Amino acid sequence: MKKAIKIQVEGLLRKTDLDCLVDLCEKDRHYWHEVRFRLYDLDENLRWAAIRTVAKIIHRWWQSGKEDKVRQYIRTLFWSMNDESGGIGWSAPQAVAEIIRQIPELLDPYGSMMIAYSLDEPPLVKGGLWGIGRLGSMITDTVYFFEDKVLATFQTDDFETLGLASWSMGEACFTPAAPFIEKLQSSTEVVRIYMENDFIEKPLGQWAQEAFAKINVTH
Repeated sequence: MKKAIKIQVEGLLRKTDLDCLVDLCEKDRHYWHEVRFRLYDLDENLRWAAIRTVAKIIHRWWQSGKEDKVRQYIRTLFWSMNDESGGIGWSAPQAVAEIIRQIPELLDPYGSMMIAYSLDEPPLVKGGLWGIGRLGSMITDTVYFFEDKVLATFQTDDFETLGLASWSMGEACFTPAAPFIEKLQSSTEVVRIYMENDFIEKPLGQWAQEAFAKINVTH
């Protein structure tokens, strides 16, 4: 039975038939366990589909009045970001951000916690930056509170991190990042970011140009 569920979950994630998967998770906790396991899948397509599915499930819980259950699960995501958990929750920042997009009432306190936890752990920095970009203007005020940590993400040679930092700061309209983003506008390395339920590839310079324009327009 376990193998059959595993195969079925993978098939639905690949087809992005997420509503069907949410229904199955509501009926049988074994599906829910398998979806959560897929948050750590090495296949990016499966991992991102699992992130979206988890957020949909949590949203359904919230709508049905299971607020304590929602908060309890979010706490487990934060626990997985902690060294003491025994392992790093690779997709936890993204999952938290996606949940907040579904349930804006959870922005306080979980938005600031998402930034604090992820930017303190090098393996989670990219996920934290994606989370900031996903929340955009919702989280701008919070980003200012973590200004030093956020701007420190530009001190790297990793082009994926720089792309995520540029894109996310543009989405959040975070003005202090403008000088850092401006310097990247001629970079040609290709960076891929998951957005609008798909992967978008652009040169780092283009990500930077678009982010810089957004910041300047809103400044």
